[in-house]
Amino acid sequence: MAAGDSDEGMVRTAIEVILVVERRLDSRGPELVSLAVPLVIRALRALRRERFRTWPESAPLLPLLQLAIANAESELCARLRRSPTVGEVANYLAVPEHQVIVGLAAGWSAGSDATE
Repeated sequence: MAAGDSDEGMVRTAIEVILVVERRLDSRGPELVSLAVPLVIRALRALRRERFRTWPESAPLLPLLQLAIANAESELCARLRRSPTVGEVANYLAVPEHQVIVGLAAGWSAGSDATE
């Protein structure tokens, strides 16, 4: 899965839900929007849960991922002369963006425990 696949999957899921709602309502204007938005949000949350539940076996363990992210950020920061974006770190590591986000979030939550 390439770094941009998660965004494409989310867009594809949203479009599929909108098309299903549109078919069921026969394009009845305002009702379409009021029904489609909550259904799209629910579908995107389900997609996100499914992705994190099915973490690939080949994915690096969390501490190794956090170390790789820190090294990538350091290298990219020196190269770009600014903080890299999540997408840039993901491309550098050749992992999906959501894995970088998980690694960063785990680091933040670990850091918050140390200060309490």
